[in-house]
Amino acid sequence: MLAAVLWLPLPVLSFPLTPDALPTNLYGSYGPGGDCLARPLVSLDDGGLYLVSGDQRSRFEAVEVCLSCAGGVRYEGIEVWLSPQVADHHALHFRFNAGEQPGRLEVEDPGNVEPGPSLSTVAAASPYHRCGPPAQPAT
Repeated sequence: MLAAVLWLPLPVLSFPLTPDALPTNLYGSYGPGGDCLARPLVSLDDGGLYLVSGDQRSRFEAVEVCLSCAGGVRYEGIEVWLSPQVADHHALHFRFNAGEQPGRLEVEDPGNVEPGPSLSTVAAASPYHRCGPPAQPAT
């Protein structure tokens, strides 16, 4: 019986994205292959998670942060997941510092909702690498 209890999956820690919820060393712009001129561009700052397409910067409104999705409740690594929600499901998983590699971003489609063409393009362009400071709104 004790062995069965020990093999239960461990919970993960997740919460809504708010200012000051993330370490600032994650902030920046992430381009496909590390190219900040390529699109789509992913940007993260204390205001949230953004997608830059052309000169338009769009903010993901409902984003969940998971500090232990890469390894369970006892995970102590540097990978952090951000997951925007669409219709009560996660549309994509943004895995910052993916594979314990600082500055690497992998975007995955969990396949539980139809992400639409713009979000499918974001997943298809993965992996991304940090290439500069957070993108600012067009003036």
